[in-house]
Amino acid sequence: MWAQQEQVDLVSTMRAAGPDAPTLCAGWRTRHLAAHLYLRGHRPWALATSADDATMRLGDQCAEAHTYEQLLADFIAPPRGLAGASGLRRVSARADDAVNLLEYVVHHEDVRRAETLPPPREHDQGMLDAVWRRVAGMARIAYRTAPVGVILVVPHGPRLRARRDSDGVAVIGPPVEQALYAFGRRDQSDVTLHGAPDAVARMRDWAAS
Repeated sequence: MWAQQEQVDLVSTMRAAGPDAPTLCAGWRTRHLAAHLYLRGHRPWALATSADDATMRLGDQCAEAHTYEQLLADFIAPPRGLAGASGLRRVSARADDAVNLLEYVVHHEDVRRAETLPPPREHDQGMLDAVWRRVAGMARIAYRTAPVGVILVVPHGPRLRARRDSDGVAVIGPPVEQALYAFGRRDQSDVTLHGAPDAVARMRDWAAS
């Protein structure tokens, strides 16, 4: 449910940006991000051995406005075999959110925040809850190499211990910002680190590495 809506919103933002806009993904313009998203959803086998080559090649083939527009249309179309109503029913909204929601949310912000830090988007509470569930599910993996203990805190909301250690740092921010920080967009995420100065310094050094 939420992933599908985020996909629509992402395509709208990418369409408005055009094929040559910058992104937060190193070396990728919007056309390369569109290629990655299309390949991931429709031809994942193409990413199995040479993901960067396949992404760059397809992205560069879609540098013109009309080819870029077609790539976005292909991305948002149901994968082959799921185009019928019965096929779509087999892919539950919950499964779609589990597989795609964070991917779309983070890449949406990769386009929005590539040059400046815009005002945050407004989200339904249900969307924020879904993003938080996905962040909570992968937090221990995302922070497994952190040099300090990590507690994720949503203001006026839930919290989660992502890593245990004697020194602890709280990463404070709303769910979308938590997702961006966990996925390496640390300079572009609006989170606050709270803890002992030495622990916070070590956390910042780790985040910048």
